[in-house]
Amino acid sequence: MKIIEGTVSFTPEEAGYDGTRLEKLNEHFIEMISKKEIVSGSYCLSRNHKVFVDNAVGKFSCEEDDDRPFTPDTIFGIASITKVFTAVAILKLAEDGKLRLDQGVGEFLDEFNTPPYNTVQIWHLLTHTSGLIADPGVHENGHYVGWWEMIEENKPESWIKAVLKLGLHSKPGEEWSYASIGYMILGELITRISGVHCHQYIEKNIIEPCEMKDTRFGQKYEWADRYNMPAEYRKQKVDQLKRDKKDPDEEDIIPSTGGGIYSTCNDLIKFGNMLLNNGTYNGKRVIGRKALETMRRVHTSDKVISNCWGAKAEPHPYGLGPEVVQADCKSQMITPGTISHEGFGTCCLMIDYEEKFVAVWTAQFYEGDWYAHGLRNVASIIWSGIL
Repeated sequence: MKIIEGTVSFTPEEAGYDGTRLEKLNEHFIEMISKKEIVSGSYCLSRNHKVFVDNAVGKFSCEEDDDRPFTPDTIFGIASITKVFTAVAILKLAEDGKLRLDQGVGEFLDEFNTPPYNTVQIWHLLTHTSGLIADPGVHENGHYVGWWEMIEENKPESWIKAVLKLGLHSKPGEEWSYASIGYMILGELITRISGVHCHQYIEKNIIEPCEMKDTRFGQKYEWADRYNMPAEYRKQKVDQLKRDKKDPDEEDIIPSTGGGIYSTCNDLIKFGNMLLNNGTYNGKRVIGRKALETMRRVHTSDKVISNCWGAKAEPHPYGLGPEVVQADCKSQMITPGTISHEGFGTCCLMIDYEEKFVAVWTAQFYEGDWYAHGLRNVASIIWSGIL
């Protein structure tokens, strides 16, 4: 199976990396593809700000008769990695004096200015400890009602009130419970506080300074032939884009700041290197060092438990947006203090400040599939090459 190599400026050895480990990484992706566990995989790695590999392997589409390859410039949905962009935007507003992380959300959004929601603070949303309705599958609940169902039953402009009808799952600050709706609320905060729609704010103040030319919220007709289709629902979106022959009509009433960005591994490595470089990319300041140091610290105490996805009430250390890898991590052999975020189980961004290392990869699962070795095992293989 052919490995398609993107253009890079450095060799692995020049970046302080053992290039032979990339062969093992390629073998891992090819094995998953041969077992039909994933449609395709790609990865982009950087050390000391030297991007030394940008590879892709597998098929562009889940359709059997579509033989187009997944290439390094193929665009895919990064899903919840979007949340890190949203967190950076919130921290930018904080460092500009527009908000404090311990302010109540109700000070900016009237919908929260009533019990019990008036106890929810901005940092609770960033750390998934707000108590708001969690994502599907987070808790075992046969009668689960999702936030999107509540929105569909109400007018879009009333989406916040619709979600709040579901109440709080727990008191703010007590339990880590992964809630994408919290990051949509953060998007609304960005809009109301900055006076600029949150999508535009993030694109102008974060994406553009990082020179991410293949990254944006939502799909773009001009790029229709570059969006991969690992599942039928993705194919339907691309087919609709091609039929309409124009960018989708986005109402922008409901923010997509929980998971709406599309990008490439090569573009995401730029964002990761900006975070690694204390908020600067190619001489352009995106955010300050102190704001990022605040983001990287664990902001949940050891009393904050997680009952999510079978965690069984284990403490859950979490930063302001990303996960913070702990010293007792056993699922992947990576440096403690590394920050990371996954996207819908299919892609991952990791920044290792100790090793000056950034890794971005995607394992494009078939619809409904998920395998831990497409993420956890991949991380261990990648980190094994650091010299």
